[in-house]
Amino acid sequence: MSGELKAVLQERLHKNYEDFLAQLQEKSPSELIAMAPEIVAAKQCREELPDACDDDDIQFLLQFDDPLELVRGYWESEITGYDHSGEMGHMLWRIREDYPDILEPQSVVPIRQDEIAIDPVMDFSGREIIVYIEMGEKFDVGKRFQVYPNIDDVYSLYGKYDPVSQTLRAELHIEEYEGDARVEPVELLSDEQEMIVGMMEEICKKDTGKSLREVWTEHHPAINRKNLHGKKHGRNQNER
Repeated sequence: MSGELKAVLQERLHKNYEDFLAQLQEKSPSELIAMAPEIVAAKQCREELPDACDDDDIQFLLQFDDPLELVRGYWESEITGYDHSGEMGHMLWRIREDYPDILEPQSVVPIRQDEIAIDPVMDFSGREIIVYIEMGEKFDVGKRFQVYPNIDDVYSLYGKYDPVSQTLRAELHIEEYEGDARVEPVELLSDEQEMIVGMMEEICKKDTGKSLREVWTEHHPAINRKNLHGKKHGRNQNER
């Protein structure tokens, strides 16, 4: 029974669609352009609506002589009535991935201090001080670093500061929606490094009254030259 009802609905929708196309013959080009969303909705309903219906839906629609006219207005509002910017962003990412060689190098606009925030909880346990750099909502990762995560990916920016060489490097940690994760090294301009390290120093002094180097040295006394004793062949015995 279900198959028979579905066939009846398909036939009626086909006839409704043919009548709809006949009406379009009387429209001017400008009118047809204006009706483009309605035409797309009618075509999609004619092709896909029967497979989306259960028996109750089919019986309801067959009460109407022109079920296509009934549903196409509702469907048009469904496909045109919400923001597509997210899907468009993902589309543009795919295009740029498919055509990487034609992208012209863009001048890099340095990160502004009001675009980022420094997490006051820093990791001093390693040879580098690790800091989480929070990016503002308007921060464009693709434009600044030429790294383009998928729209559903979650990404975070981390800085790693070496107090000995006084250099800062950065990594973009990307958690993909499929569950995978990857790390993308990104390059910071010298002015950006200086700004971020300055922000780190300010937070550290406010919280501890000490500099980054002083706090880091407390975690690594073997590296502090004042604490080096019992040298053997020019090296501290505890130094690795």
